[in-house]
Amino acid sequence: MPASAMIPTEPIEGGSSHFFYASVSGLDPVCAALPEDPVGSYQGVYLATVSKRRARILEVKPSPTGKCIGINVSGMVQSLNAAPSDYTDENRWRSYFDNSIRTVAETAIALHEFRQELIRKCDGIPFNELQEQWDYSQVLLGGVDENGEYRERSLAKLYKEVLGLQFSDMTDMIEKQRQGISPSTKVVVEDTPFTNFVAESARTAEAILQQAEENDLVYSQDVDAEYDFYDLLSDQGKFTQMLSDFLYRLQDPLPNYNERALFVWTLPKTTNRYLSVAYPKLKDRKQWEWLDETFGLEPIFVPAIDESGEHVEERQEQYTVYDYRGQSLGERLVDFYELVWEAFDGDVRESLRLVFPDVPNFKEEFLEEAHTKLSNIGWDTPERLTFQLSSEEDSLTLVGSDDKYSSNRGDTTKAEYRVSGITLDQYEYRGYNTSGNRSSMSRECSLSLLRVLDELSPGLFLLNGLEYELHIDQGSLEVEKL
Repeated sequence: MPASAMIPTEPIEGGSSHFFYASVSGLDPVCAALPEDPVGSYQGVYLATVSKRRARILEVKPSPTGKCIGINVSGMVQSLNAAPSDYTDENRWRSYFDNSIRTVAETAIALHEFRQELIRKCDGIPFNELQEQWDYSQVLLGGVDENGEYRERSLAKLYKEVLGLQFSDMTDMIEKQRQGISPSTKVVVEDTPFTNFVAESARTAEAILQQAEENDLVYSQDVDAEYDFYDLLSDQGKFTQMLSDFLYRLQDPLPNYNERALFVWTLPKTTNRYLSVAYPKLKDRKQWEWLDETFGLEPIFVPAIDESGEHVEERQEQYTVYDYRGQSLGERLVDFYELVWEAFDGDVRESLRLVFPDVPNFKEEFLEEAHTKLSNIGWDTPERLTFQLSSEEDSLTLVGSDDKYSSNRGDTTKAEYRVSGITLDQYEYRGYNTSGNRSSMSRECSLSLLRVLDELSPGLFLLNGLEYELHIDQGSLEVEKL
């Protein structure tokens, strides 16, 4: 996973009582930057030995090179230095949008327009009339046996499963062929999971490029989508190459492989404190202003700290939670990542396996890497919809389905905590007990809101929107297990 992600830990004895950091990767050695004071400048880069159970820094010594140590991460970006060092470097963002998003848009639009031309030329047309225009027999019948069954990995099955090109009634078609009757069976072009995904990918990528151009992050939003209709139909190799190019180009813009995409993915629903540790340059307020203007990142929660003192405003800022505004560039990018992840965790991936047996599951790959990193610091996926808070006697109940039971037994449909200043002082619980009967309760509790946000931050940083969804405002907090 491309980027070093840092998390707050307990102070080192003899050091500042405010900020000490260890890498979320949990790998040893890792980088730790020690600030001179709570809001001061960094003294330098250090190596730290980290306890994998609690991510506590046990030993700190100066780095002999003054740089972070490169770490291999499963073939992804291979250095902790891969985290974008200048989050507002517009030239690097232009490279991301021009070289990564644009190439997806070009291939997606070409595939979409190719299918739209199939619809215009073929949909609802009797086969014998269609043959007068061009010989479609291979893409409709190639690999179909005498009983009308598609052989595995046949050309006709590829066009049917991927693009939806098929006969309205294959039995009728085969019987007319057998009887020597001119086949007037209609050809149809139906929607498939892949064509729906391609259309949505094209729309989303174009919308992203348009907004990027408005923010002067691309040189032009124009997309060159070229294809030759009959050339693709007549040459199976060219069509499969087009699919291969699309599959290859989809990888590059994803958080799995791209540090700028990971940066965009990890910003929402995480506290300022955590993000400023993961990305130290975010301590500069100008960076936040740029993220707001460019990606639409804005505060959605600011804790109400009813106290006086010199650090109150700083504390509020630390525990401010951010999210992207609706229809913002940041939200569209996140939507695109989720679109690809979900598609290749389901039917789209299965249909492409007709051509490419080893189609990657991008979502599964990201989750495995995220779980490994989180496990290395002792942050484990909650069991039975509860999250044990190491600093509290109580656990945090989550909303979601309990996979241990069938039907809705054990599920939690609501676990809303009332926010009172910096305390969670009451929760309302609804769901089903293990017998499958509805249950509900409302009880008082006493949980530190700031501690809860600290404990949740590592998981939300990587998994919010994939396995968890934080719902928070000035009055309540809920964590949904997706």
